[in-house]
Amino acid sequence: MEEPIEEKIERTVERVPTGIIDELINGGIPRGSVVLVIGDPKAGKSTFLTQFVYNQIKLGVPVIGVLVDISKYEFISNALEFGWEFTPYLDDKIILLDAYTQRLRKAPKFSFEETIVGDLSNTVNLLDAIKDTTLKILSSVKTDGVVGFISSMTPIFFETSKKEIYKFLEDLREFAHRNRQVWVLEMNSGIEEPYVETMVKAIVDGIIELRLVEEGKTLKRYLRIYGMRRTAHRLDWIEYSITSQGIKLIL
Repeated sequence: MEEPIEEKIERTVERVPTGIIDELINGGIPRGSVVLVIGDPKAGKSTFLTQFVYNQIKLGVPVIGVLVDISKYEFISNALEFGWEFTPYLDDKIILLDAYTQRLRKAPKFSFEETIVGDLSNTVNLLDAIKDTTLKILSSVKTDGVVGFISSMTPIFFETSKKEIYKFLEDLREFAHRNRQVWVLEMNSGIEEPYVETMVKAIVDGIIELRLVEEGKTLKRYLRIYGMRRTAHRLDWIEYSITSQGIKLIL
């Protein structure tokens, strides 16, 4: 009996394990994907992102990080609260591109430092920095793939036209598909007009949504996955908690 095409595709998809939600997505995010982590403020989006990145580094996967809403120092120190030590891997296993300093301090739009992204209103600069960093990694490390993240997309919406952001996301998706990369993008929900969120969700390859829900006299956290291409996945809301080791699903 011939194997169903859906099962054959599912079995042959190359995946990047997250160490967080793999039980919900058949083992990991398909390579060549751009995934949006969207949700309420303080729901745990940054924790999810940082935990995912640390798990990649422990697996030996090179990581490119674009810091838009947080400094490099804050990113590293916040991770230490969960015991995730990034310092030994900086500029080796993880390269952090600083799009925060010049945006916040209104410094000159150009820099001679490779890890600083100036003039965030021009997303071509950001994509070029991602491409250049990928080439740098691939020229020095033998690897099956590169993982990237942006923390966070939300400030970019205040710096850049919507048209430019859509173009950036489409170009990043094409780049990720072609190079078998997985990119995880963080974004607050409810900040932009509903049509903007809808457009962003339509462009990406999958969505992980995090919510804070008041139940009785307490707040509970839930996540769900939808629109994840090239893999079967659960669609229901799954409760999770944030522990001293990071996000834990309550299944």
